[in-house]
Amino acid sequence: MSSLMNDVLVFQQTTNFVRNDFAIMDDQGRQVGHVETGGSTLGRMLVGSRELTVFEGPERPVIRVKDTYSFGRERMEILDAGGGHLASLVKRLALFKTRIALDLQGEELELTGDIWGFEFQVNGQGGAMAWVSREWSGVGNAFFGKSTYVLRLAEHLTAPQRLAIIGAVLSLDLIREKQKRNS
Repeated sequence: MSSLMNDVLVFQQTTNFVRNDFAIMDDQGRQVGHVETGGSTLGRMLVGSRELTVFEGPERPVIRVKDTYSFGRERMEILDAGGGHLASLVKRLALFKTRIALDLQGEELELTGDIWGFEFQVNGQGGAMAWVSREWSGVGNAFFGKSTYVLRLAEHLTAPQRLAIIGAVLSLDLIREKQKRNS
């Protein structure tokens, strides 16, 4: 079984001018994966991070999140390890909260919550599937652009559902960063 299939994953973010990387840990603090920023350095300087790749080992990509260029609503694509389509994400119009639709090969999931406080719930036809929240990581970490997110996944999820939800959590961070840059 993949280490990324744990029911609790902790994302330790490190950002700087051109990077938005993460270490992924299990609930015991052991690193089980990492996320690297993709795309050209010049592109990241001009428009920010637009592509993230999740690795389970040093050279073992698992999924890739790509911010697709569009006018209007935010759209992201989540690709599997081979570059095949896994899921699509679209930000929906909503007042006072953030709603995001996640299409996982015909299965409709919805993320609802607060993008600024980074508290979200993922729901599907069977109810709640996952919860993500930002955790306080200390003044020093905040000063150096580090954030911590905890993702709690329901036990009954399939591997594609888990990977799509991990990709959606990373997409939320890309959306939040773009909104912060545009305001």
